[in-house]
Order: sequence, then structure tokens, then C-alpha cells
Amino acid sequence: MPRPRQAFHRLKPGLPVISYPDFVSKFISRFGLSRQYAAAEAGLQPANARCDDSAGLAYGSRTVHRKYPICSLFFTSLFFLHVETSLPMQHDPALAGQPILPTTSIAEAGAIWLARLETAGLDVLDDADLDDIDPAELAEREAQRHHSRQTIDSYRTALNLFTRWLERTGRTSVGSLGLDDLVQYTRALRRRDYDLSLRRAVPDTGSATPQSRLAPRTIHSYTRPLLGFLALLESFDAISFRTAAVRAEMLRALPRLSETFAPTPPDLRRLVRFYDQPREEEDRTDRLRLIRLRNAALLHLLFSTGARISEALSLNVGSVYRDRQVQSRVPVYGKGRREETLFLRRHAERAIDVYLVAREYPPAARPLFESYDRRTAGARLSRSSGWRIVHQAAQAVAAQIELEGKYDEAALLRGTSPHTFRHFVGYYLLNEGVELAEVSQILRHRSVEVTRSFYARYKDMQLQEVHDQFSADPWEEG
Repeated sequence: MPRPRQAFHRLKPGLPVISYPDFVSKFISRFGLSRQYAAAEAGLQPANARCDDSAGLAYGSRTVHRKYPICSLFFTSLFFLHVETSLPMQHDPALAGQPILPTTSIAEAGAIWLARLETAGLDVLDDADLDDIDPAELAEREAQRHHSRQTIDSYRTALNLFTRWLERTGRTSVGSLGLDDLVQYTRALRRRDYDLSLRRAVPDTGSATPQSRLAPRTIHSYTRPLLGFLALLESFDAISFRTAAVRAEMLRALPRLSETFAPTPPDLRRLVRFYDQPREEEDRTDRLRLIRLRNAALLHLLFSTGARISEALSLNVGSVYRDRQVQSRVPVYGKGRREETLFLRRHAERAIDVYLVAREYPPAARPLFESYDRRTAGARLSRSSGWRIVHQAAQAVAAQIELEGKYDEAALLRGTSPHTFRHFVGYYLLNEGVELAEVSQILRHRSVEVTRSFYARYKDMQLQEVHDQFSADPWEEG
């Protein structure tokens, strides 16, 4: 069963948009099911198929899916259709030029705002022109985009949640927005008295399901983008208040963010070689051998470059492989759409070369890391799959280390994620005496200050060593 968020990212423009009731009817007629079986026995009520933008599409309990396979088939079908939600996943570029009036609905104004974000920095082309663009021109067009697709998706989520909160009070037009709405919404998120998926307040009774509190950074990510939405409404004189006044009050209501530090990573030099040699019957088929070689190449690339998992999975074959030779410097678009460089070491070059030779030199436009699952074969490897590859190797190596009596090291390894490789590269380079400015460039931070603040704990340990080595001791009693 695909994860909800993954399924939404696979949606493409042009898929049919239908309402939920219409989809249920089409599904039942298509598979010859009785409505009583599909709705009552398999649990396909609309309450089990709500759109929860904080976590994708909520699709009922796992028990239902295990007991009734038809339920899994239903929701799998639902994922690959664009079922109508409050805000669509793709927007008509023509919306970007539409005016916003006080009588405009909040959902329509939100679609206009998102369309403006999606088209910022781009030449507006119709579908026919987009079909004629070759992959190189399409990549260049994406590079000109002001906002990454991940940023736009996070803004869409924030706006969807705010719109649903407003619907509880019956306000649907832009003109009905008040000065303190965003402040009250921020406080509601902090109290967590609002179920983000049900469009209603959580009843204050002993039988109500307790809601886990949102992390401070989550609250910031749900509220700060909305200031841009209000600024657009203000530019059209569609609201009766100033965004600057809302900003000041909202900042007072937001929780304070604590400083972030890079956690101390485990030693990954043993983990990186986990997939290098086959275990048991891992290579008994060509597909399983490709999976192992792909996993090995991914771990070696993360270990060598300290790349973010999104950067590693965004690479194409042509980014690293030219004239049947792996390049030691790989261009990549990093955070903030900045074009940066990954540095591959020899061990990573060898692992990638073996993997691509096994793929029989695929075309340059193909993803470097492909899926080989029967359901998604040929697609770009997803972030959750990349995390699973690292997690599986970490658990296996941790189990081996526990047998050696190294329990603390095993515990650190069990928490390894793809981002742990990035922390390991940073700490290892600093321990080897590399200057902070150079580490900042290798990790592709936007400034040295980011690296300094993130690795402040390392600097504290280093200063403690200097302090212990050179500080004065009291005279010994004679």
C-alpha cells in the first residue's frame, strides 16, 4: 500500500477530477460490488477517506485493509485519481493573473496565490508548448522557478489547514477575514484543540481522543506562509487590515524556537559497506542484484558527499556518468534552488560504476537511483525508500555490533537516517582539522554562520579539550 504523501506526489496534471461520492459509485459499478458490501462491510464510509493535508490522505485502519482486501484496492485506486479537495494539487497558470475581490472565496483566492507561486520566474506556456519542450529545456525551466515544488507543497498544506479552520466558523469569503484570525489560529494550533483532519474542534470531554501537541517548528511552518497569502490579499485591497499589524501579533503568539544542533553521529565506516557483498541469496535474480548494487551506490554516495537525501535522489545518470566514466564532481540543485557541487571519492565512484554497468549504461535522462519494485519499476526512488534502505542496513549492523558487546554504539546506529551521513561528514572533517569555512562549502550551507551554529556542540567539546590542556592547576600542598 503506498504511503499517502507519496501517492499525492505521483499525481500529474490532466488526471480526472471527481467528487468522492461519484468515485465511490464508479468504483462499485466497475468491480461489480454491492454497495452494502463496499460501504458497510469494507468500511468505505467518507469518514474513512477524508483528506488530511497534514499527513496526506487518511485511508482507514490497517485492520480494515488486512481483513478486507477490497478496501486496499479501493484506496489504491483513489490515490491515482485526483479526488476533489479544497485546493487542487496543480493550478491553471491563467489563475495567476486573476484579481481578488472581497467577495472572492478563500479557496479561490488560495488557488490564485498558489498559481502565482508556481509560475513565479517562468514563462507561462500552454500545454501544447510544454509537450514540445525537450528534457534539457524543461530542466532549465525548472531551474528558473523561484520556489521549489517542495516549498509550494508546504505552502499548500498550510493554506489548506487554515482554510478548513475558517470553515468551522462559516467564513468562506476573503472579506470576512478579520485582524485576529491568524493569531487565533496560531493559538489553536498551540493548544492542539483542533483536529486537523476533521474540520471541527475536538470536544473537551474525558472521552475525547487526546491530541498530541504540535512541535514548535511545525506550528511555524503552518502559520508563517500565511503572511504571504494575506499580503497578496492586501495588495488587492480585499481585506480591511494591514498584514504588518497581523505579523507583529502573530510573532507574539508563536512559540520560541530553540537552537538546533547536529546530533553526535555514530561511526558509519562499517555501515557504508553493508551492501557491497551479497548475503545469502540476495543476487539470485538480476532484479535482486540490481537492488543490492543500487543500495550500495546510494550509501557510498551519501557517505562520500554528505548530500541531502533529496539531492542524491534527484540525480540523473547524466549528472554523474559521462563517456562511460563516473565524474568526481557532480552538479546538483541544493536547498534554495542553488546550483552546487558534490564531491565523489574513489569508493563512491567504483560503487556507482558497478551499478551503472549492471544497468547496461542507461540513457543520461534516466534517474540514477531507480525503483525495481514490480509496482513502481522504472520510477525515481522515493525518499521513504531511501530512508528504508539506510534503516535496514543500520539495524543489521547494529545487531552485529551488539553481539560484540558495543551496546552504546549499536544504540546510536539504530537511529541512523540518511541525514546522519551528512552529520558524520561534518563532524569527521572538523575532527580532522578542516577549517569551518571549508566544511561549510563542502556541506553546501548558505553561510559559515549556519555551520557554526549547527556544530556549536563540537566547538564546545574542542574548547573544553583546549581548556583542560592549557588551563592552570592550583599549587599542590607542600
